[in-house]
Amino acid sequence: MKKIVLGVCSSIACYKILDLIGSLKSRYDLEVIATEGTLKLVEQEEFEKVLGKEIHINVFEKGWDASKYRSEKWMRHIELADSADLFVIAPATANVIAKLSNGFADDLLSTSVLATKAPVLVCPAMNVNMWEHPIVQANVGRLKDSGYLIVEPDEGMLACGWEGKGRLADLMFIEKEIDSVFSSMDRLNGKNVLVTAGATIEEIDPIRYLTNKSSGKMGIAIAEVARGMGAEVTLIRGKTEVDAHGVKDIEISSVSELSDAITEHISEMDIVIHAAAVSDFFVKGKSEVKIKSGSDLALELSPTTKILEKLRDLNSSMVLVGFKAEHDVMDEVLKERATDLLRSARADFIVANDVGKKVVFGSDDISVMVVGKDGATVDFSGSKREVAKLLLNHLL
Repeated sequence: MKKIVLGVCSSIACYKILDLIGSLKSRYDLEVIATEGTLKLVEQEEFEKVLGKEIHINVFEKGWDASKYRSEKWMRHIELADSADLFVIAPATANVIAKLSNGFADDLLSTSVLATKAPVLVCPAMNVNMWEHPIVQANVGRLKDSGYLIVEPDEGMLACGWEGKGRLADLMFIEKEIDSVFSSMDRLNGKNVLVTAGATIEEIDPIRYLTNKSSGKMGIAIAEVARGMGAEVTLIRGKTEVDAHGVKDIEISSVSELSDAITEHISEMDIVIHAAAVSDFFVKGKSEVKIKSGSDLALELSPTTKILEKLRDLNSSMVLVGFKAEHDVMDEVLKERATDLLRSARADFIVANDVGKKVVFGSDDISVMVVGKDGATVDFSGSKREVAKLLLNHLL
């Protein structure tokens, strides 16, 4: 039976969690952490009556014996962190969101979440003005970037008398999200997945180089989501704006280094997703010393290797996915060019997007057209993490 650790914070919506506990405990092994503020709104006995056992409140409970830690190496927050298959925080207050997004750990809930390697599902609930505050939104964004799953609050009449977005999401919807996390968690068990991400760079001299505007966010999101689905992930990345968490991370610079790294690892892979933005040109005869400034400079460029088109020869059985970025073209043209690349690369899917329209390089959101070798297409839009999940499930 999967284990959920449910953290309850001191939003007025915390009384609703009694019903959530009653529903979840019949299907999951459930532990509950309540913050001290929560127990000023709902009594501890109420939670324990519904749960059927004690809840957790403090890192150091009354009667805590330091000798137990020294002899058994036991700490409550580590026990909860290690045993969880999923952490759920509902309702999540602005305060707890701020703690987690900035790495604070000053109570049982925050220390347990920061210590866990399990997925974390955060369900905010607060006043609409608090929810819309730029600092709160920035904190939520940082959680998303770190791989936390966010269940957006609902709109409606709030307990404070205001009307707007901030109500705890419907409990049935939260349960469906929990079930969805578990249903996808094991879909890639036993699979080896290789993902490339970010921009390659080609040196002009020891200081200057050619590159492109790719942030690497999409490829890193794919790698992290694949890991969350049970895969053994190898990430090969060039220049990126964000770091990866929890995956084998190989950093490269040039197109030739990227090609060598892929060649070294590709034979053992079940799925290869080539999302890196590969430089189309390298500098012929690059300078080994810094080129002096102050005068005109002519560079001779030569085309780089088309890596995607060589991968099938290295592994005939893998699922091969390529990416293609275009700039300000019609959907028909985008599909046509993606289809041409799919055929020349003998790929299974091409993920195409237009970076000249609504969604540009570096954005946290993306809209893509996925073209399959059967000619079928499907469109996905949303945050890059959401699209990564949709894409991986589509491949399966």
